[in-house]
Amino acid sequence: MANDQLSFLRNFNLFADPIHETFAWNATGNAAVVLLHGFPGTPADMRPLGEALHERGWTVVAPLLPGFGPDIPSLPERKAREWSSSVTAEISALRSSDYRHIVLIGHSLGAAVALDVGVREAVDAQVLLAPYWRFGTPLRDLLWPLLRRWMKRWRPLARADFDDERIRAGILRMLPDLDLDDETVRWGLRDLVVPTTLLDELRKAGGAARHAAKRSQVPTLVIQGLRDSIVQPRDTESLMKAMPHARLEFADSTHNLTRPDDGAFERVRTLAVGFLDEVRA
Repeated sequence: MANDQLSFLRNFNLFADPIHETFAWNATGNAAVVLLHGFPGTPADMRPLGEALHERGWTVVAPLLPGFGPDIPSLPERKAREWSSSVTAEISALRSSDYRHIVLIGHSLGAAVALDVGVREAVDAQVLLAPYWRFGTPLRDLLWPLLRRWMKRWRPLARADFDDERIRAGILRMLPDLDLDDETVRWGLRDLVVPTTLLDELRKAGGAARHAAKRSQVPTLVIQGLRDSIVQPRDTESLMKAMPHARLEFADSTHNLTRPDDGAFERVRTLAVGFLDEVRA
């Protein structure tokens, strides 16, 4: 089974803190924001921005996308359409509750899902933070069919130096609560397989976002970190060519635009809140 490839993670109580769960904060009025986390994040990543918007009188909903958080061992079995369908269901529930103004805010993979859903659901506006839509360079996309056959069982941490602070910080952002000084954990991580089927679904999500960008007429604010090495500025600028109606803003940030400790969160919050105030006016 596909999820056997990440079964090692079932040995740990990952994402057990309730902060990683879906949250919904109601406000008066008929305006709501759906906040979509990235890969492999959780709603915890979107809380600081959600708090700022709730203070401005928005109802805020941040769903845990299928296969993330405590369910991350099942991620290889998930399909890109599940992520979009879960967001569509959130929008339908909000409309059934008489919310007339609905906005999507997504980070990274969440931004890709927001683009895909937003164009089909005709939301009022969207904010895309470091929007993912492809793996690195166009050449890598072209070579993917060949790479996929050669790289059926990808072990990204097979040779990782777990004493390197940058590697440790990166792993703990993705998989909090792991004891990286435990040799059992280290061996498990070195043997951890990321199946190419999961990478295929991420590519599908990115492709759907690119296709949606070409058709979208949704008022859009895009915020991109200048120091982002995951979704690079040049990729976002390329995406913007398909979205001439969208507004692009840069921030002196890495990929972690939603984190208050990354240095640019004040700018991100100000831009997002101001844009949504304009939408609601």
